[in-house]
Amino acid sequence: MTDNQAKNQNNFFEEEKSLSEMLNQAMELRGLDEKKLSELTDIPIHYLAALSSGDFAKLPAAPYVRGYLVKIAEGLRIDTGLLLKTYKQEVSLRSLRVSGPEDKMPSNRFAFKTSHRKKSLLIIGLLAVLVVGLLIWRAGDFLGTPRIEIINPAADNLIINNSLIKLLGQVSPNDKLAINGEEVLVDKNGRFAKDFSLQSGTNTIEFKVKRFLGKEIRVLRQVIYQP
Repeated sequence: MTDNQAKNQNNFFEEEKSLSEMLNQAMELRGLDEKKLSELTDIPIHYLAALSSGDFAKLPAAPYVRGYLVKIAEGLRIDTGLLLKTYKQEVSLRSLRVSGPEDKMPSNRFAFKTSHRKKSLLIIGLLAVLVVGLLIWRAGDFLGTPRIEIINPAADNLIINNSLIKLLGQVSPNDKLAINGEEVLVDKNGRFAKDFSLQSGTNTIEFKVKRFLGKEIRVLRQVIYQP
């Protein structure tokens, strides 16, 4: 250490200074800036900037600041007690809050992740409730027993003298319809129409309706074709 450095260090402890003045002069004496001091002490640079500028409102609760000051004193090789005493005096004069029930730890990435995780779980929970509600509301479209209304032929053992009959009726739009084993498409309202060729004599027509997760029903109609 040079004579000037030794003299500056003696003056540093002899003169009454504010905390920010002490820190700035000590950093100048050691040839450090806030960035280098942050790397040396592992203290966030924005807290060092608040201390060096005297902006205590941007600091965390007092216990955490005292821990920072201990690290700073070690890094700058100055009296820890002097820094803590000066900080305590300035805190008292400024009537800043000390540690209490409302104090919060310095924000960090882990707190952010916890908050983000809670929000994600809340969103997932709401979506699950909506899905369950939708399934309950639309349960009738997928569960239970299907229905069919046969318009033509309206009755069993119908006698006609035409070899072609148009089968007409209606089912639920979400149900699957097959006539004599052949799938028949329905419109958006569930109505269907299909031309069916008859053989001479008695013709048996099977209407089969299947609900997606429900039951299946079969209805038979006999049509007698007499040329």
